[in-house]
Amino acid sequence: MKQGLEEGAKAVGGAQAIRRAMDVIRAVAQFQRHGATLNKVAKATDLNQSTAFRILRSLVEERMLYFEEGNRTYHLGLLAFELGLATQGRSQVQDYWRPVVEQIAQRTRLTTYLMARSGDDAVCLLCVQGAAMIRAMPMDVGQRLPLGIGAGSMAILATLDDEESRPLIEDQVKRRALFPGGRADSEQLLKRVTQARASGFAISSGTVASGLSGIGVAIVPRQGLLQLAISVSAVAESFDPAEARQIAGTIAAAISARGQARAA
Repeated sequence: MKQGLEEGAKAVGGAQAIRRAMDVIRAVAQFQRHGATLNKVAKATDLNQSTAFRILRSLVEERMLYFEEGNRTYHLGLLAFELGLATQGRSQVQDYWRPVVEQIAQRTRLTTYLMARSGDDAVCLLCVQGAAMIRAMPMDVGQRLPLGIGAGSMAILATLDDEESRPLIEDQVKRRALFPGGRADSEQLLKRVTQARASGFAISSGTVASGLSGIGVAIVPRQGLLQLAISVSAVAESFDPAEARQIAGTIAAAISARGQARAA
């Protein structure tokens, strides 16, 4: 009996260690563009700094993460890239939606993203730069955001029912607070979700990065498919309401045309 209890305790401890390591990897991916500091990782994962540091160091040793000595930041490492290559043959999502993302970037002249839900996050699958004189590049491919941060992420969040979205919003308070516009309380965020549902598109102003705004439209999925959205970002404090509706209409029309082509 004692041996069985000890083995069970080890199994629980091992599972917890794996979950903590995955939380750390996701946190680093969240700050991939500029790198994740130990302090940011600890806050994002709700771990104390000594525990976070031990996990980060182990992941660096395994090449899952890379540590940049100059500014003391962590980034996704070569092993993460190598493992990702093994999934490319199974995923055709990027190839399927790339023409649509490119078309929207061309028509709006704005940097355009394909976002996908990944658990409580949204991850950037594609990024196509627009032709605007000043280009907004707040995200890189592979970067993660808590659902509700950024226009594409908010558009995905708005497709969820209240029973799913409310607890998700309440659980992400600390992670959202690490972003410039992520300090809104849960009720404020729920109001934005309601607005996005009513209008059919989401607007983000300074949530991912200060001085940048975005518009996102969800790709309503068939059962079993990824939850996706396409968004654009611009160097602006906010969008004029008429301009926002026009851009959202351009995104929605391109998504609809792709859906009709698939059905034909």
